[in-house]
Amino acid sequence: MEIDEVAARVARSYWALLLVMTVVPLVLVGGLMSRQDPPAVAKTRLQATAKAADAAAGDAGVSTEVSQVKAFATSENLLSGVLGQLRLHRSTSKLAKSISVAGLGTSTVVELSVKDRDPQAARRMTDGIGAAVVQEINDSNQGAITQQIAGIDKRVRDLEKKLGPLSRRAGAQPNPDIGAANERERVQAELTDLRSNRSDLQAQLLAAGNASVVQPAVLAPKSNPAVMMAAVAGLVGLVAGILVAVVTEMARPTVPGQRRVARRLGVPLLGWADRGPAELADLGRRVRLAARKEEVGNVTLVGAPGPLPADLVSSVASAVYGDRTKVVGTRPVRQRPGEGGGIVTGAAAKSKDGKAKDGKPKDGGPEKGGPGDGSGGGTVDGASLNSSGPGTGRSRSVVRAGGGTAVMTKKSGEAVSPTDVTQPVPVPVRAVCHVHAFEDIDPGSDDEVGVVVVVGPVTRVSGLETVRDLVAASGWPLLGVIATSRKIKG
Repeated sequence: MEIDEVAARVARSYWALLLVMTVVPLVLVGGLMSRQDPPAVAKTRLQATAKAADAAAGDAGVSTEVSQVKAFATSENLLSGVLGQLRLHRSTSKLAKSISVAGLGTSTVVELSVKDRDPQAARRMTDGIGAAVVQEINDSNQGAITQQIAGIDKRVRDLEKKLGPLSRRAGAQPNPDIGAANERERVQAELTDLRSNRSDLQAQLLAAGNASVVQPAVLAPKSNPAVMMAAVAGLVGLVAGILVAVVTEMARPTVPGQRRVARRLGVPLLGWADRGPAELADLGRRVRLAARKEEVGNVTLVGAPGPLPADLVSSVASAVYGDRTKVVGTRPVRQRPGEGGGIVTGAAAKSKDGKAKDGKPKDGGPEKGGPGDGSGGGTVDGASLNSSGPGTGRSRSVVRAGGGTAVMTKKSGEAVSPTDVTQPVPVPVRAVCHVHAFEDIDPGSDDEVGVVVVVGPVTRVSGLETVRDLVAASGWPLLGVIATSRKIKG
């Protein structure tokens, strides 16, 4: 199956569903968003770290810093502390959803933004959250080193307190304390080591860097997200509609387009039944050609599936019959005695003055045929030739094309003289092709019948299978497909 056929099946069969699924969410979301004031957005910028290594890491380092700031900014404890300090009543879970963090290029500066219905509250919360995040980052990066330095400082102060008494005891005269002297040496050595360790930790602390607030919170320009949200809602509705259409199409497959139906059935597309008189006349000619090719005299129109409207069958039948019903007038023609009436094969009956009935100049005398009874009655192709009745000036008969020869009637009620006979007017003969709805076909008839399928823009595959079953069961030839621009309603 081709991509264009799949698209045509979904678009032609379910265009109304797709339209509704797209327009309804778009209108609803757009109307709802237009009634609401857009929230205020406050933004601040933070220096997440001052490490040169992190700055040189590129996108990977930026992603790490953004994730770290996001984790601290949305933590429950931090938000609770900030809201308590600012004395604002907000839900921490909703506040966490309104916080967003984005990186700025490959730098270690990140942008933290907070949305709130109150612009001033949004700005205050952004400042408070930014300061708390900076404190948390610094504590995380420098807390261990700071604690170690504080421990060393405390130990140094304690040792320095002991060092004075030990020095006095070791230097007492005339009896210095040898034990105090040894203890003094040990304390001095430990102080030297502690000061060395503190210097190393101080270097590490400087290398770790400090997080800081680069820019205080400012309010961003207001933007209306109604258009974007409505477009997103319409797109989501369209995707949902396509999914529904695909599932429905899998359950009840269809064939889009009349020409694709003809290709599937292996027959030609004969024409269109509802595109004006010119197309209808061309359709009639093609149906007659198809019937002549298969040597059938009857054509049945079937739907795929279901019965067809009577006006559609009538219009197709009229197009197939064509302009073949003619009203012909007759006049008695004077003949010489001894010449009997007969069948005339000329173009029109002549009047006594040599002119045709329609007023055209005379082009020759009447031709003579075989003997006739002059009774004035007869049939042509099963249609009665009736006189116009007594008291009229001339008779009028309806003549249809058929397989026999036309015989004209004498005027009713007029005395027939030995020399006045009715001369018939010949009519061009053409074999009749009868068109019927499938419901009007007699299954017991021996007539050969051709099948023509009438389809609309979309046809179910089950309908085509019904047509194939009909052709297989009846043995009738399938002549072609007639197309209509609209859905057929029987």
